[in-house]
Amino acid sequence: MTSSSARFATFCHISELGAPGYGELHRMLAASKPLTLWAPSSALLQDPNCRITPTDFVKHVEKGHIRIVARRKWLIDREARDAHPWAGARWDTSVDGAIRSMMEDDLSIADRSLRRVVAAEDEQGWAFAEAAVEEDREGTLEWERLLASGEAEQVIPPGTLETARRFGGDDPRRQVIAVLRDAYNHGHAVRESDADIPFLMRRTDREFITRIASMSCPPQLPHLPHPAQAGDESAVPVDLAEVTGQLLDVLRSIETNRTDIGKFVGTQEHTTLAAWTAAVCERVKSQGVTAANVDVARELADQLAQAGFPGLALSELGRHWTAEEATSAAVASLDYWLTFSPFATGTPGVNDFLGLLTAAFPVGRGLCKRVGLVPGHFDGPQWPFLYAGKKATRRSVTALLTDLQEPTG
Repeated sequence: MTSSSARFATFCHISELGAPGYGELHRMLAASKPLTLWAPSSALLQDPNCRITPTDFVKHVEKGHIRIVARRKWLIDREARDAHPWAGARWDTSVDGAIRSMMEDDLSIADRSLRRVVAAEDEQGWAFAEAAVEEDREGTLEWERLLASGEAEQVIPPGTLETARRFGGDDPRRQVIAVLRDAYNHGHAVRESDADIPFLMRRTDREFITRIASMSCPPQLPHLPHPAQAGDESAVPVDLAEVTGQLLDVLRSIETNRTDIGKFVGTQEHTTLAAWTAAVCERVKSQGVTAANVDVARELADQLAQAGFPGLALSELGRHWTAEEATSAAVASLDYWLTFSPFATGTPGVNDFLGLLTAAFPVGRGLCKRVGLVPGHFDGPQWPFLYAGKKATRRSVTALLTDLQEPTG
């Protein structure tokens, strides 16, 4: 699973999360291969907490690291975007113009999952919701009771709840229509994304999906696809969304001011991270493991703790060395002695001579590396260090283990 073809496709309805969602964008990108975004906002890419610049964002889309799915009007209609009541809809020619061009270029690709930008079908949520409340009075009453209760804020995402209050006013039935419309459109967006797992970073999003899946549904409408239910293969896997949420916490805990997402994405270590996360999620899917029994930080810490810097065992020191090994080790030891002793400021002639002598026996440095004077290469996972902008050393491994044990903010 560590081949360059490893895939871990994720999805995020990012603009619903506002500026905090764009502050997580670089982590979602690092954890995905690829990351599909629904109707991203070029305006929110300018937020100071977003660590991916608009220019780099376009490059990631060009390379296929980020995919975009949105209604066709969002992708092509600049006038409608600029007239939209939400300020985040504003059109940016350098970003949205490039995205529109990629959409047009990719229309010839038959496999939709390989397109960088995809125009989704027109919205059908209102039609589904209005038909659903007509055909399922019992389910509608259940939603009405939820909307009238103090539990609504804990179960219904804030954007959906605000739309329902605004659209429905004092009419409970109209509020339910707005909620079901949002639920339908969100589920449809996930399916349009061709992704394996969505990022559901808010607790209310996960509660909402669980509630939707557990409620009764009306008979399938002949002209509309039905939202996924619990047990349906296309249902949103809430346990898997919990796993991806934990992964974002892990990335947050280990990143530093040297984290450079541009240097990480597209590398073999990026592929390794995607494959590792996919394996954890596969265990949840295939073995009945729930998210409550998965600790992503602990799993990574265990891998790091079990790895090391392999070298020559101490028992090897007692064996008979060849003349070449003994001479090389002696030369290397003299080199270290000159470097670290108070006499390292001795005459340049002696230092130059010993430097030339060490160069004549290159095996000396290799031998010292084997006995631990020069650290060997870390044989554990390398991706956490590339992501953090560090090299894998004994000190950085210890620091990383400490970071993984501390709760994230």
